[in-house]
Amino acid sequence: MRTMNILAAILLAVLTAACHPNGENGGNKTGKLWVHNSPQVAKVEVSSGDRVIETYEYTYDDQGRLLTLVKTDLLSKSVMLDLQYTYPGENQMKVQGKFFPISTSRFIDVTYDSASATFTYSGSWSGAWSYVTAVNEDGVVTSTVCKSDFAATEGYYSSHMEFSEAYTVANGTVTESVIGTDIDAQSRKVTRTSNSSALQTVYTPGDREDRQNFAAYLMPDYFPVWIAAGFPGNKKLITGISASTGTIPSPESVTIEYTFNAAGDIETATRTDFNAGTPYLTRTYKFTYKQ
Repeated sequence: MRTMNILAAILLAVLTAACHPNGENGGNKTGKLWVHNSPQVAKVEVSSGDRVIETYEYTYDDQGRLLTLVKTDLLSKSVMLDLQYTYPGENQMKVQGKFFPISTSRFIDVTYDSASATFTYSGSWSGAWSYVTAVNEDGVVTSTVCKSDFAATEGYYSSHMEFSEAYTVANGTVTESVIGTDIDAQSRKVTRTSNSSALQTVYTPGDREDRQNFAAYLMPDYFPVWIAAGFPGNKKLITGISASTGTIPSPESVTIEYTFNAAGDIETATRTDFNAGTPYLTRTYKFTYKQ
């Protein structure tokens, strides 16, 4: 479904709240699947310094479900995502369109199983992986698993890969993730290799509600699914991020500061990335809402 990267990961989907005209009791909790709270986000402009570097544009159907998503990189003048969303059944979602860098139209099917509280999603193209994501009773993500097996023609080479994400949830918000990959491969010449790696990320929640699911812009995820389904479903906004691999802390860290309108919805979110305590990149997300 996308390039494998320990810092990038996968997706999920989660129960979202029924619409509320004033944006109260925000977050994506109990309610109909796929439905977004009011006020719905129409556009997000991401700027660095005085320059807008990328935009996200959204439209919705009359039930408050996402209809289209267009993400544009203004630096390269490229459309990164140009997607249409349909809902074949109450527990189903289909995402179709352009996923950069794939040039032809593709689609992803997402299905929710209420018995196990899991979402399964997979792409239509050759080699696309399938993921299974579990959520808790509040609709907050708790894990994602992807397993992939490969065997070359005539058995010259075979491999098994398992990608997993485990999330710690405290007071309705993801506070930690452990993302791991295990690979086991062997060849016909009786050579064998195995590898295991894991990245631990700590998310510091603030005291304000995450009514616009801003965590989807911050966490490693498959954005087209996460943003449409309300992942990760955090109750509170994230104000800081740090990471480590094993006992080795990463020099990278992130802080996020917010401004709000009178109703308590995000006006701007300013993300600053640090390396060994020195800021090197600041991005501001400006939110415009559907009228």
